[in-house]
This record gives sequence, structure tokens and C-alpha cells, in this order.
Amino acid sequence: MSARLRRRVLVGSVVLLGFAAAGCGNSIEGAAVAQPGSSDVDSASAGTSSSAASADCAALTKALGRLVSDRPHLTEAVLPGSTDPTCSWSKGPTNVMSTITASVKPQVTDPAVLVEMRNGTNVVPDPRSAEFGGVVLDVVAMALLTPEHSIIVNALDPSVSDATKLDVAFAIAEYLEN
Repeated sequence: MSARLRRRVLVGSVVLLGFAAAGCGNSIEGAAVAQPGSSDVDSASAGTSSSAASADCAALTKALGRLVSDRPHLTEAVLPGSTDPTCSWSKGPTNVMSTITASVKPQVTDPAVLVEMRNGTNVVPDPRSAEFGGVVLDVVAMALLTPEHSIIVNALDPSVSDATKLDVAFAIAEYLEN
């Protein structure tokens, strides 16, 4: 199963980079800075399910705040065969190597399966995963699987550590729970 997930993540990342390099998708310019108790983030999720909120890259940008504030160029792309957008933050429209990418898919996973996955390979032992009833896998990208979502975060920029990728994944998970 992890080889299949690894292959899907790799293919998705390559396709996304192709979109980014080609300039496809919608772009939003400006610095992303989250304000504590921001009404914009609250209104983006008010009256919607977490699945609907997960598909909103602008709201994710606000929720991530300082984690992506140095990458003000947002590109949103929907990969073939998916209805969920992939969000990419970069330092500029042509600076693909500075990109941090996050893909959030509503995905119901049996909690018993997630517990069993913690004993598998490629597991990243991060205590925050227990707060969400999930598991973190290092599969080319950092994948946080929860009972309700699959959150995959990757970066081409070598200055972006795995710890930062995990911070992004957990910030998204927290946003989806609220």
C-alpha cells in the first residue's frame, strides 16, 4: 500500500509542477498573514463541511499564516481525475523551485487501519498525529492521514525541512477540525 501511495504522490507532484511551470491555475498575489481569530478564516468554514473548507486554497493560506507568508504567490490547480485542488505557494510566478505544495483530499479511513499503519514502514513518529487520530508517512512527501482526510505536503526548495512540511500538514489538520 505504501508503494502505491508513494507512486500517486510522486505522479501528482510531477503533474502539479508541470501546471506551475506552465503557468496554469489561478494566481493570487499578496502576502499571506493570518490574524488570530481572523473572521475571514471563520467565515470561510462557517456553514460548510470540513470537506468544502479543505478545497479553499485562499482560506488555507490564511490558516497557514507565517508558514507560507514568505511565499506570496498562490497557485491552485486541479489535477486530472480529482475534484480537489492542490495549493502551491511560491516566492514568485516563475520561481518553481521555491514552491511548497499541499493537497487535501476528503478521505474516510477506518481508525483501526490508521492504528495498524503506525506499525508499518515510512512512519514518522510525530506525537501530534495522535491528536488527530492519524499517522504521518514519509512517502517522497509528508503525508498526514486522519480518519477524514489525506493531507500531503511537499516542497522542492531544499531549505524547507521535513519539520516545516509537518508543521504545514498539522496546521491544515487543525484548520479542518475547527
